[in-house]
Amino acid sequence: MLSAVVAVFAAGAAVADDSHVHARLVSDFDPVDGGGRFHLGVVLEPEPGWHIYWRNPGGAGLATDVTFELPEGFRAGELRWPTPVSFIQPGGIIGYGYESPVLLAAEVTAPDVTDRPVPVYVTASWLACKDICVLGEARLAAELPLDVAARRRSAAAFEAWEASLPTAAEPGRVSISTTGGPVAAGGTTALVVWLQWSGAPANVEFFPDPGPALKVDNVRTRSRGQLTRVDIDVTRIQGTAEPAQSLSAVVVTTDGQGHRTGRPLTINLD
Repeated sequence: MLSAVVAVFAAGAAVADDSHVHARLVSDFDPVDGGGRFHLGVVLEPEPGWHIYWRNPGGAGLATDVTFELPEGFRAGELRWPTPVSFIQPGGIIGYGYESPVLLAAEVTAPDVTDRPVPVYVTASWLACKDICVLGEARLAAELPLDVAARRRSAAAFEAWEASLPTAAEPGRVSISTTGGPVAAGGTTALVVWLQWSGAPANVEFFPDPGPALKVDNVRTRSRGQLTRVDIDVTRIQGTAEPAQSLSAVVVTTDGQGHRTGRPLTINLD
């Protein structure tokens, strides 16, 4: 897949057009006295038919990356990822990512600030794919607070972002059990994850988030009524600092109205 990649790097304040993805900096920052918190991120808009990738790209692809350059004393938290979708790539390879506009953002903690403008930079890089794959990058600059029109657009983006983030299931909604473990260091084990729902969802999707110490292959999901079975092959990669004790994932349910909801899961590997 990557043999077809053409690298395109665009630096500037708005758009990386040649990579078929439009990038826009957003923030809900307002001047505060005595410190405060705000959000900073980038909206990435793939052109129709193109997609970019989640933090786990799946069987092929590259994770989208977002980094922040902030003034001294400002600290960015962990990047928060909306619920992804899956797509079939050439060769029948499953990928995870986004085909529609997506906001990747983090919460920033501010020190004592004045009414002076706050300069920030956000660098986003991605792999966009359709019939071919193209690398893209944009370095976006702004002084906070944004102007009124930009803050209004940012507010709409953050409202949609909050609604798209995975959220913990309400108590009693789902119970989790596994069969097939443990996963030995350096070995591969077939695990079955069982999800028992309080009410039958219309559809269930499973997105593993293995991190650098694990590899997950051959995800198969089947549901009947209130029970979902997820088969996965999990490998503990040798040479990492500490063996992973658990596997993170996002499970996505679709209700009868077609609304998708992502929920984070933690699966014990011992």
